[in-house]
Parts: sequence; C-alpha cells; structure tokens
Amino acid sequence: MNGVLGVDAGGTSSRAALFTPDGTLVRRGHAAGANPGALGMDRAAANLTAAVRAALGSAQVSAVVIGLAGHPDRCRSLTERVFPPLVPEAAPVRIVGDVVTAFAAGTSSPSGTVLISGTGAIAAKIIDHRPVATADGFGWQLGDEGSAFWLGRAAARATIRTLATARGGDRSGGGLLAVLVVRHLLPGSAGGDAVAELAAAVHARSPLALAELAPLVSEAARGGDPVAVSIVAEAASRLAKTASEVHEPGLPIVLAGGVLTADGPVREAVQGHLEGAVTAGDPAGAAAWLAARPFLDPRESEARHPRFTRPR
Repeated sequence: MNGVLGVDAGGTSSRAALFTPDGTLVRRGHAAGANPGALGMDRAAANLTAAVRAALGSAQVSAVVIGLAGHPDRCRSLTERVFPPLVPEAAPVRIVGDVVTAFAAGTSSPSGTVLISGTGAIAAKIIDHRPVATADGFGWQLGDEGSAFWLGRAAARATIRTLATARGGDRSGGGLLAVLVVRHLLPGSAGGDAVAELAAAVHARSPLALAELAPLVSEAARGGDPVAVSIVAEAASRLAKTASEVHEPGLPIVLAGGVLTADGPVREAVQGHLEGAVTAGDPAGAAAWLAARPFLDPRESEARHPRFTRPR
C-alpha cells in the first residue's frame, strides 16, 4: 500500500508527517498555523497546504488523519479545500480533535485521559479515540489554569509586586525570577521607573505573549527561587485537578503540550500528583499511526506505535 499521512494543525504551527505503514518516517513538512477560526480560512488553507505538500513530495497516500481543533464545519471546509488536489479521491481524510492526536502520541491504548498544557490548558477523556468529556480549556480570560499563559502571568504579577516594594525600584533585587522577567521584558533598560516600564511592556503586547515567560519560571525554580517554586507547585496542583475531573481510574494519562513535554519542574510536579502519567511524543506521527490502524491487525498496531510517535 501507499504511505499514510498524519497532520497536527495548531494555531501557531502545522506539522505533517508521511510514514510507511510499518512506521518508517519518509518525510516531514512544517508551516505556520492552520486553525481557521483563529487565522481565517484562506490563511489557514495556505499554511496547511504548504505543510502537506512538503511532507508528500510526489508520494501517494492511502489515508490521512488530521488533528485539528475548532468548529466542525470550519474544519471540514478547510480539509475540503486543501486535500482534494493533493491526495487520491479514494484515500479517506479523517478529522479528529487535536486532543485525540495528543493522547495517541503517548499511548496505544484507545481510551484514557490527556492533559495538555501549552499556551492554554485542557484535559480530555478519550474513549475509543474519541473525546467524550473535557475539563478547562476555557481560554486565558476564564481558565487555562497551569498553562504557559497562566505561568507567565503569575511570573509577571510576582515581578511587578516585587519591584513595587523594592527600595528605590531596585530592578536587581527580588530573586532570580524577577531578574529574569525584567531582563526579558526590559532588555537594555538600565534606569527609570521599573514598575511603570514593566507594566507598559506587558500591556503593549498581546495578552497571550505572557506565555513567553513560562520557561523563565522553570529556570528560576530550578535555581531555587522560592517564588518560582511556589508558582510551579500551584500550576501543577491546578493541572492535576483539571485532569482529575475527567480521569477514569485504571486508564492511562498522557501529558502533552509544550509545558508538560518539556523536561522541567512543572512536568515533574504534575507527575508527582498523577502517578504513572506518560509524556506524549510526536502528535503528527500519532495522526499517521491513526491513519495506518485500519490497515493493521491489533498486534501490529500496538507494536508499531512507538515508531510513529517517537519524539521528533
């Protein structure tokens, strides 16, 4: 048979991966985001087309699975624009939620829980590779607790309060986290009112840009900064609570998203709450594995899963 194509289409990036049915990687493609709700249909379609073309080359495929979040009608319209010129009419193109591909990136089990912490945060209960319940995922204004945005906002809030109480607005005091945040948001600034400058720098950006500060929280926590350690502990507690709202005991838990797939204190703290949780690998590869499953018997499908989903 021909190859199978998996696609992980997010709001900031799109990744496509072409595999042989035995799990051998043939080629990858990468482009900017392809969420039609966030980017508009034309831009999303152009980006998704670029990623898919790069992965396909001149190859033919027998099946495609795309992990995509958003309204079902928009997702269907997107795939109807992108795939007919690129894949044979006989090759099925199946859309699944990005929570499904994230879950499949961590386990060959068809059912369990996925906890995702990236820019946002959500947990989903998966049954037979279908989401049946979710917790959080309410967006930065209403939820996403323990996400990169949540961590970054906590870091910025702690820092500006530290600066406000520091004698003379000393921007070098207050611990490692405050120093790292000031250095990131006020590069090259050596004087003036640090509180006013930091507030202006934050408000001049998109709110979600605060997610850029999340790695600084991990760095400072590794360095023993007590404020950062406290933020990490609170984030992990909130993430674990989100997972517990949908988790069925005895089934696997997969940790996904940039915050939880990175080797660092947040993941370690979450794993302390969620015993046995595993880290997701490549979601585009997981989508390709889902595309290959109908052509494999159950034992082959389980045995080949690690070849598709090993981290990029």
